[in-house]
Amino acid sequence: MRRTIIALLLTAPALAYGAAPALEGRWEGRIGIPGGGTPVVLDLAAGPGGGWTGSVILPGLGIKGAPLANIVAGTGEVTFDLGSALSIPSQGPARFQAHLAADGRMAGEMIQGGNTAAVSLERVGPAQVDPAPRSSAVGRALEDRWVGEFELGGYPRHVTITLENHANAAATATFVVVGKQTTNLPVDLVTEEGQFLRLESQAMRVSFEGRFVAEADELRGTVALLGLELPLVLHRAARRTS
Repeated sequence: MRRTIIALLLTAPALAYGAAPALEGRWEGRIGIPGGGTPVVLDLAAGPGGGWTGSVILPGLGIKGAPLANIVAGTGEVTFDLGSALSIPSQGPARFQAHLAADGRMAGEMIQGGNTAAVSLERVGPAQVDPAPRSSAVGRALEDRWVGEFELGGYPRHVTITLENHANAAATATFVVVGKQTTNLPVDLVTEEGQFLRLESQAMRVSFEGRFVAEADELRGTVALLGLELPLVLHRAARRTS
């Protein structure tokens, strides 16, 4: 009996480890959407408290290291969604459901708006989950309203970006694009490193990245949307009086 108890104690950690992280790792494959499919890189990792973290890279859609949401993992099965990274306002986020196949691959489907696409993945190494990015405060010189325009499809698009700091918190931004219609983009991320500013609207897959040029009092950069990168120069709309 004593030998049996010792054997169980010695093997218990290995059993626990083997049961939980069968789904852990970096997985690469394709999503079978019309037009030949798109590559996908999926990272899944089990936490010490039983929870899971994950991120996804979709190179063809301009998504890199987007955090997964609502991860539910069981014995050889996992479901999750992409949160705001791949979301349609009227239909919600894209959802994944997958299971481990007998050959060690992961198979499943992506579901969004009533459409379903097959997903096939192969484990290529340990998980490399990207930490969720966090907004930061911006420099005093940037905290203002900025205006500019870019051209898309032969039509001008007028842009207004307003940056605002908050006490003991990160900055927020409004990002309004006016063309044939007015679009108020929800901004998920505001960061400034050195003289470089980045704004992201993950739900709309639009971003702006630019450098503050103090001598010209301009933000010079590019707006990325629809797989395109278009030049955009922003000027201060009104100088502060204090």
